[in-house]
Amino acid sequence: MMPQQKSRTSEKYGYVVPSIVLFLFIFVLGSVAFFLSMRRIQHANAGRELSRAVELEKLKLEASVNGEVSLVLKMADSPLIKQYFLNPGNPDVERAAFEEFAGYRRAFASHSVFWVNDSDKRLYFNDSFAYVINPDDPVNYWYYQTLNQQERVYFNINYNPDLEITDLWINAPVFDPNGGFIGILGTGIDVSAFINTVYHNYSEDGLLFFFDETGEITGAVDKGLVANKASLENELGKSGVQIFSMLEGLEGDDILYFNIHGGVAALSAIPDFDWYVCSVLPIGLEEILGTSMTVLFGVLMAVVAGIIIIFNLIHINHVLEKERNLFRDMSIADVLTGIYNRRFLEENLERIIKSLSRSGGQLSLLMLDVDFFKKYNDTYGHGMGDECLKTVANTFSQSISRADDFVARYGGEEFIVVLPNADEHGAEKVAQRILQNIRERNIPHIKSDVAPYVTVSIGGVTGFVTHSHTTGDFLKKADMALYISKANGRNRYTAAHDT
Repeated sequence: MMPQQKSRTSEKYGYVVPSIVLFLFIFVLGSVAFFLSMRRIQHANAGRELSRAVELEKLKLEASVNGEVSLVLKMADSPLIKQYFLNPGNPDVERAAFEEFAGYRRAFASHSVFWVNDSDKRLYFNDSFAYVINPDDPVNYWYYQTLNQQERVYFNINYNPDLEITDLWINAPVFDPNGGFIGILGTGIDVSAFINTVYHNYSEDGLLFFFDETGEITGAVDKGLVANKASLENELGKSGVQIFSMLEGLEGDDILYFNIHGGVAALSAIPDFDWYVCSVLPIGLEEILGTSMTVLFGVLMAVVAGIIIIFNLIHINHVLEKERNLFRDMSIADVLTGIYNRRFLEENLERIIKSLSRSGGQLSLLMLDVDFFKKYNDTYGHGMGDECLKTVANTFSQSISRADDFVARYGGEEFIVVLPNADEHGAEKVAQRILQNIRERNIPHIKSDVAPYVTVSIGGVTGFVTHSHTTGDFLKKADMALYISKANGRNRYTAAHDT
């Protein structure tokens, strides 16, 4: 080979070895950094998702019981029932009291009621005498536990392995006008039916557990854990021990999420029951690497191996910039309903808040939710559900008239109405107009617990905007007001006055 040929060959292939070395160096360092970053991102995302899931399931459980508790307390405070407990042998009082018990029984979700007069310890269940209880029998521990409750109710759980039913008993003490204990009454809730619904609708990949302060599992997808009174520590091993140790760090309704051995856990208390709820999501190598980002990383490394590094990085940056520009130019309309989408809402709400903070103006924001929409989908099908959302969104849009007001789909069956420079009175007028217009649409909904037609619940917030306000401040307050509307029976508007 001639010297000139050797020189050209050396020049031609001289960059190959340094490029391979540089590529291997970048690949090794990039792989390590990518793995660590993905693990951190995966843990953080999983923790946030689990926290949202835990909060949602906790609110479902609390909401399903709070209404029953109110009825039990009202029943325990009935003058007629107290008179019956004080005069158990009076047939006239007994007859009137039995009629009142029957009325309450129809109001309870379980259509059941029980009572025990302390004078004779005779337990009645659904208007019929059942048996005489012995409070000193350990089986009837709940009797003295209820007696010690001076203000609220006492909950106790019984699991029937034959029927695979978990009953949550709501027991309230009855006191005479002088404050003397005269008996106990209450109702039972088939918690297993609720828990089964939770697990049926639970869309997360994690394991969801309800458990009490001793660590005993009171709700799980595996009913055998409840039947056998399994503990969280025995079921989850080291992870269960770690979760149980975090109970001391809980304050009120806080939700903690934290890394555990082999995954992430979210934990919260349900104070009314002395229960806790946790969700556990295992995260291993497969979960960390089994994402679209891993595929992108592999493609990127393959491209880098075939071309000069610096030009490849420029090309990737160019492609990414085009993708970012394309993303910014995406449609601002919701595909299904045709109204504004969440992206438009977030961008414009932030702009409106900044503008009103400079002028010192007011902002009203309404958060709306279609009542029992899942039941609507289950009854009429998802196709009719989509048509329902279109009709509802169109009704919302027709209910506002000012040029600066707008409606956006927040997600699923949730919508947001933004009312710049609207005071509390104006916000309430719009909300009441929406409620009326939805009622006049008269969209059939035979499975609704509110009305035979589709209804909506609305939460609103109004406040003077300052420079410290964010979009989250208004959305959070409106969401809290919406929750109150739902808790108070739905198909109504609730306003939160302070942002």
